[in-house]
Amino acid sequence: MLDDKNTKPIQMIAFDFDGTITTTDTLKIFFRYHAGNLKWTLVILKLLPVFIGYVLKMVPRDTVKAKLVQSFLTGVDAKEFQVKADQYAKDIIPGLIRPNALKALIEKNNGPDSVYIVSASLSAYILPWAKGHGITNVIATDLEIKNGRLTGRLDGANCWGPGKMVKIDARMGKGAYVLKEAYGDTRGDREMLHAAQESFFKPFHQKQ
Repeated sequence: MLDDKNTKPIQMIAFDFDGTITTTDTLKIFFRYHAGNLKWTLVILKLLPVFIGYVLKMVPRDTVKAKLVQSFLTGVDAKEFQVKADQYAKDIIPGLIRPNALKALIEKNNGPDSVYIVSASLSAYILPWAKGHGITNVIATDLEIKNGRLTGRLDGANCWGPGKMVKIDARMGKGAYVLKEAYGDTRGDREMLHAAQESFFKPFHQKQ
């Protein structure tokens, strides 16, 4: 992706979402919000062996996420799902945001560089929240849709760890951007932080 005015590479600033802009993991909260307490409890109990396997380092992170998406979202009407995601973005996410992170995000977005939120969580609810703050660039985990329903599978890479750079390159085009700054807080941001000219680890974690 090149700047149309002068064909120079886009100067990109990337913010992780969960734990960096927010105080917690928004995906686990979303699953419960979408499913309701009863279904959420039943699914979690069903997947306990998977969680135990993950803790014992026998089951990879991507497998856990795939199982959660499959169990909670298979067959869900895509339009109804997006309505729920929009509602979550409006009603729940604002209470999870770090004020100092939001301030920095808006300040950077008002500057000359292109601000992107890059997250392993779902684009379905991050994008509407971001648009509410004037940010239109979101690279996150997408869900596969067929015949108007969620298949229970991811559409493309899980946007975590190496997958973050895979999705950034796919969206921006290799060589067509410069990752000027990156902000993150966990192992899942390592590759993105290493790729940036300047990186910031847990920059907003001081007391509010």
